[in-house]
Amino acid sequence: MAVKILVAGFGNKFMGDDGFGPRVVEELERTGVPEGVELRDVGLCDATLAPDLADYDLVIFIDAVKAEGAPGTLYVSEIGKDGVEAAIEAESMITKISLHQTGVEEIIMTAKAIGTLPRKVVVIGCEVEKVELGEGLSENVERAIGKAVRFIFALINDKK
Repeated sequence: MAVKILVAGFGNKFMGDDGFGPRVVEELERTGVPEGVELRDVGLCDATLAPDLADYDLVIFIDAVKAEGAPGTLYVSEIGKDGVEAAIEAESMITKISLHQTGVEEIIMTAKAIGTLPRKVVVIGCEVEKVELGEGLSENVERAIGKAVRFIFALINDKK
């Protein structure tokens, strides 16, 4: 049976560094991904994405975050089917650091509640420098795109 992977980029490309997730998805589209990997720019989606997650063996979420680190810093958290509550209690990446009204953490919790959370979810967050009207990313966040893409390919290759 073929492995199905979803890579979903969250964010608003017209609000500076908040466009990190969609920009990573664009770079993956340019590079090309193996069969069985679906790329989605989910923008500022709400929890309606949660039911779709049951279709995948691995889900990789990419988002801009504000965690008080250096701009461009990547944060990675792996959430297993049974690890959602533990991750929240440990105040890891899944806690409320997303810049959006409905963040990655709400989608994960909804998927857990309705039974669609895949066995493995990886959240990749990038520390923002500026979130203001405009399409461009700050220099540090722009540089983080390549690092995120390499990490995503490592996850994909490990799962295939």
